Amino acid sequence: MQGQLTRRTALASAGVGGFSLLAGCPDNDDDDTDDTDDDVAVDGLDREDWEDVEEFYFEGRIEAWTGIEPGIIEGEDNPTIGLIEGQEYDFRWVNEDGVTHNMEIRDEDDGIIDDYQSEDVSDQGEEADIEGVVATEEMVTYICAYHESTQVGDIQVFTD
Repeated sequence: MQGQLTRRTALASAGVGGFSLLAGCPDNDDDDTDDTDDDVAVDGLDREDWEDVEEFYFEGRIEAWTGIEPGIIEGEDNPTIGLIEGQEYDFRWVNEDGVTHNMEIRDEDDGIIDDYQSEDVSDQGEEADIEGVVATEEMVTYICAYHESTQVGDIQVFTD
């Protein structure tokens, strides 16, 4: 993937540009919450919303991963998901378009973490899973190796 512009790189570049525009602007936000102290809310996600989640279920299509379960992601394309460090999760997905897909959990360098990847699935209606995924801080995306520009969602890991 060297030399290839990834979604994460593009977003990071856009963030740097946006930050430059805001430099020197006063912060008029009266919200006194500090998201870094206890990770109650990070990147728009509230930890409370994710505490009882043990399984994620997606519909896989070339266009996106679409959330089926839990309800917090239902109907969303490539939703950002919240994991709690040390908690175990199962990722399940169903092939909705009959094209070859897989799912991988990757780090910021696009490396697959702890061999967390599903089998390749090519038949419409066929399911695959990754069971026993233990959340760690290094997890940043869930992605299809065949459709990296469209089937990719962010992972936010809450730490204690």
